[in-house]
Amino acid sequence: MFRCENEPLVLLIELTPRLAKRRFRQAIYEAWDHKCAYCGEHATSLDHIIPKFKSGCSCWYNLVPSCLRCNGHKGSEDMEEWFRKQEFFSEENLDRIVTWTKGDKIEFISDREQYTLGVA
Repeated sequence: MFRCENEPLVLLIELTPRLAKRRFRQAIYEAWDHKCAYCGEHATSLDHIIPKFKSGCSCWYNLVPSCLRCNGHKGSEDMEEWFRKQEFFSEENLDRIVTWTKGDKIEFISDREQYTLGVA
Protein backbone atom coordinates (compact mmCIF):
# COMPACT_ATOMS: atom_id res chain seq x y z
CA MET A 1 0.00 0.00 0.00
CA PHE A 2 2.74 2.49 0.85
CA ARG A 3 4.87 2.72 -2.27
CA CYS A 4 5.63 6.43 -2.60
CA GLU A 5 8.54 8.26 -1.05
CA ASN A 6 6.32 10.81 0.70
CA GLU A 7 4.15 8.24 2.45
CA PRO A 8 3.57 8.64 6.17
CA LEU A 9 6.07 5.90 7.01
CA VAL A 10 6.04 7.02 10.60
CA LEU A 11 2.82 5.03 10.93
CA LEU A 12 4.60 1.81 10.16
CA ILE A 13 7.13 2.26 12.96
CA GLU A 14 4.77 1.63 15.87
CA LEU A 15 1.61 0.20 14.33
CA THR A 16 0.73 -3.15 12.86
CA PRO A 17 0.26 -2.99 9.07
CA ARG A 18 -3.49 -3.49 9.46
CA LEU A 19 -3.87 -0.71 12.02
CA ALA A 20 -1.58 1.59 10.03
CA LYS A 21 -3.74 1.08 6.94
CA ARG A 22 -6.93 1.74 8.91
CA ARG A 23 -5.55 4.96 10.41
CA PHE A 24 -4.19 6.03 7.03
CA ARG A 25 -7.60 5.60 5.40
CA GLN A 26 -9.40 7.21 8.35
CA ALA A 27 -7.17 10.31 8.15
CA ILE A 28 -8.12 10.77 4.50
CA TYR A 29 -11.83 10.44 5.28
CA GLU A 30 -11.52 12.90 8.17
CA ALA A 31 -9.63 15.45 6.06
CA TRP A 32 -12.63 15.51 3.72
CA ASP A 33 -15.23 15.36 6.52
CA HIS A 34 -16.28 11.88 5.32
CA LYS A 35 -17.72 13.43 2.14
CA CYS A 36 -17.21 12.41 -1.45
CA ALA A 37 -14.61 14.71 -3.02
CA TYR A 38 -16.72 14.85 -6.17
CA CYS A 39 -20.42 15.12 -5.24
CA GLY A 40 -20.30 15.82 -1.50
CA GLU A 41 -22.39 12.78 -0.49
CA HIS A 42 -21.26 10.44 2.30
CA ALA A 43 -18.02 8.72 1.26
CA THR A 44 -17.72 4.97 1.67
CA SER A 45 -14.66 4.25 -0.47
CA LEU A 46 -11.38 5.79 -1.56
CA ASP A 47 -10.84 6.62 -5.22
CA HIS A 48 -7.45 6.60 -6.92
CA ILE A 49 -7.29 9.91 -8.78
CA ILE A 50 -4.78 8.33 -11.14
CA PRO A 51 -5.91 4.69 -11.41
CA LYS A 52 -3.51 2.00 -10.20
CA PHE A 53 -3.36 0.36 -13.61
CA LYS A 54 -2.16 3.72 -15.03
CA SER A 55 0.71 3.69 -12.51
CA GLY A 56 -1.20 5.63 -9.86
CA CYS A 57 0.03 4.87 -6.38
CA SER A 58 -1.92 4.31 -3.19
CA CYS A 59 -0.38 7.47 -1.78
CA TRP A 60 -2.56 9.72 0.34
CA TYR A 61 -2.31 12.49 -2.25
CA ASN A 62 -3.62 10.15 -4.97
CA LEU A 63 -6.60 9.00 -2.90
CA VAL A 64 -9.78 10.92 -2.20
CA PRO A 65 -12.94 9.83 -0.42
CA SER A 66 -15.69 8.87 -2.82
CA CYS A 67 -19.21 7.58 -2.68
CA LEU A 68 -19.68 4.23 -4.40
CA ARG A 69 -21.64 5.85 -7.23
CA CYS A 70 -18.89 8.31 -8.17
CA ASN A 71 -16.13 5.75 -7.71
CA GLY A 72 -17.93 3.28 -9.95
CA HIS A 73 -18.87 5.81 -12.61
CA LYS A 74 -15.41 7.37 -12.78
CA GLY A 75 -13.74 4.00 -13.13
CA SER A 76 -10.44 4.47 -14.96
CA GLU A 77 -11.36 7.75 -16.68
CA ASP A 78 -9.21 10.83 -16.28
CA MET A 79 -10.48 12.47 -13.10
CA GLU A 80 -10.81 16.01 -14.42
CA GLU A 81 -12.41 15.00 -17.72
CA TRP A 82 -14.91 12.76 -15.92
CA PHE A 83 -15.62 15.30 -13.18
CA ARG A 84 -16.28 18.17 -15.59
CA LYS A 85 -19.01 16.09 -17.29
CA GLN A 86 -20.96 15.56 -14.05
CA GLU A 87 -24.01 17.66 -13.18
CA PHE A 88 -22.58 18.18 -9.68
CA PHE A 89 -19.23 19.50 -10.99
CA SER A 90 -17.85 22.53 -9.16
CA GLU A 91 -14.61 24.45 -9.66
CA GLU A 92 -14.31 24.69 -5.89
CA ASN A 93 -14.26 20.90 -5.46
CA LEU A 94 -11.87 20.50 -8.40
CA ASP A 95 -9.52 23.08 -6.85
CA ARG A 96 -9.64 21.18 -3.54
CA ILE A 97 -8.75 17.93 -5.27
CA VAL A 98 -5.91 19.53 -7.23
CA THR A 99 -4.54 21.13 -4.05
CA TRP A 100 -4.75 17.75 -2.31
CA THR A 101 -2.76 16.07 -5.10
CA LYS A 102 0.10 18.52 -4.66
CA GLY A 103 0.88 16.82 -1.38
CA ASP A 104 1.67 19.94 0.63
CA LYS A 105 -1.00 19.63 3.30
CA ILE A 106 0.36 16.93 5.60
CA GLU A 107 1.45 17.62 9.13
CA PHE A 108 3.01 15.06 11.44
CA ILE A 109 2.62 15.37 15.20
CA SER A 110 5.67 14.50 17.26
CA ASP A 111 4.28 11.54 19.21
CA ARG A 112 4.32 9.43 16.00
CA GLU A 113 0.80 8.18 16.49
CA GLN A 114 -1.10 11.29 15.56
CA TYR A 115 -1.01 12.99 12.20
CA THR A 116 -3.30 15.20 10.26
CA LEU A 117 -4.04 15.58 6.60
CA GLY A 118 -5.59 18.85 5.63
CA VAL A 119 -7.41 20.15 2.61
CA ALA A 120 -7.17 23.85 1.79
